[in-house]
Amino acid sequence: MAFCHVFCTDSQAVSWRHWPGYPGVNDAIAVFRFQLPEQTFMPPKLLALFQPDEISRAGRYHRSEDRQRFVYARGLLRVLTGRYTHQSPDQVRFTKDTNGKPSLAGNTGWHVNVSHSGNWILVAIGNVSLGVDVEQIQPQFSFDDILPTSFSQAEQAYVRAGADSRRRFYAVWTRKEALIKATGKGMDDYFFQIPALDGSHRTESHLIGGTGDWQVMGFDLSTDYLGAIAYQVTAGAPKFYTLESGLFVDVES
Repeated sequence: MAFCHVFCTDSQAVSWRHWPGYPGVNDAIAVFRFQLPEQTFMPPKLLALFQPDEISRAGRYHRSEDRQRFVYARGLLRVLTGRYTHQSPDQVRFTKDTNGKPSLAGNTGWHVNVSHSGNWILVAIGNVSLGVDVEQIQPQFSFDDILPTSFSQAEQAYVRAGADSRRRFYAVWTRKEALIKATGKGMDDYFFQIPALDGSHRTESHLIGGTGDWQVMGFDLSTDYLGAIAYQVTAGAPKFYTLESGLFVDVES
């Protein structure tokens, strides 16, 4: 039976550097946050970067805010990965690995992952397998209903012991999601066994869907938004950047 180690930590005091002063491809792992503009208008240049299947997917969203999230997330992914792989954004191609995890086509050496919730988008790019998750803290969400099936006994006790149990729930949830996205395992009946509490965890590899050692780090994305990143520990620590809407102004297809 194969085992791996998962190291979980919390880093609420993330230092978010602002665009355009980021070194980009010099980082082993970079995490980018982007806040959606209030208006639902989307730059035509951004849509021009899409492949026909992406345009079709965008059109299937009935709610304008859902369509906006998809378009900006996909566009952001194209612009950033284009810079990393030295391609024009419209030439970037995506595929899926054996676990169904979205990845970059070709032997680029880079791994990507994206998550969005509410009006925030989170993108991670690195030279190792990685995953990110962002969740908006919903004051009306009844998380007690899913604790028994999604969290271990220790995690349930941790959530219920704190003064802000709701925030603790989302902190644990985002860590779990980031890890299974990093390995491409996806959510299944073993989700409650995905380690997420602070500390070092020795766990069976098949439970998380990956081998080797993994680092999982939670952080504050913004007010009422929590995020997490998981990555193979062979890489250096991630750096964090804020992207402004001006990123898309001079996009060329």
